[in-house]
Amino acid sequence: MPFSNAEQISPIMAEIIRLNPHSILDVGCGLGLYGMLCRIHLDLYHDVKFYQKLEGSSRWQTQIDGIEGCKTYLPFVPGWAYDHIYVGNAKDILPMLANNQYDLVLILAMIEHLTEDQAIKMISQLKRIGRAIILSVPKKWQAQQIPGYPLETHRSHWTEQALRDVGFVRFLTHWGAWLAMYGIPPADPANNQ
Repeated sequence: MPFSNAEQISPIMAEIIRLNPHSILDVGCGLGLYGMLCRIHLDLYHDVKFYQKLEGSSRWQTQIDGIEGCKTYLPFVPGWAYDHIYVGNAKDILPMLANNQYDLVLILAMIEHLTEDQAIKMISQLKRIGRAIILSVPKKWQAQQIPGYPLETHRSHWTEQALRDVGFVRFLTHWGAWLAMYGIPPADPANNQ
């Protein structure tokens, strides 16, 4: 689906805000929810002159790019939130991106749409292009096929151990999804975060 579970938004956004990346790639951005939230909280929320950015007289501080393979979703993606949207299959686009091009890569509710082999290859590409990754995937397998939307078919099931096996070592608490972190240390309790 081009959107995610509401309860996972707050913990994911808390990690993003704490990390404060200067560049983000949103893989399988769907309707663009996380791009919009990142734009608001990283570029506008703490800026007393936010209106200059909205008027176009001041530049965004955070580069936010997305990849979306379903053209039907594109009219719903808030264009102001993304600097660039790559349209096409992420498997084809990721190899063209530079090493360490992004501070953070988001891949939220997406890898279950790949076979396990395809997902492992994609995660390898994500590690190459991003310094940190936040990944979400449902804990419980649920078959899904939507006529006319082949990219929405569920093709793999992921466990915590399977995610650990591909390098994810930290997990946020969530009842229905694995919220897996790569390259993001836990908050330093000394900093009250």
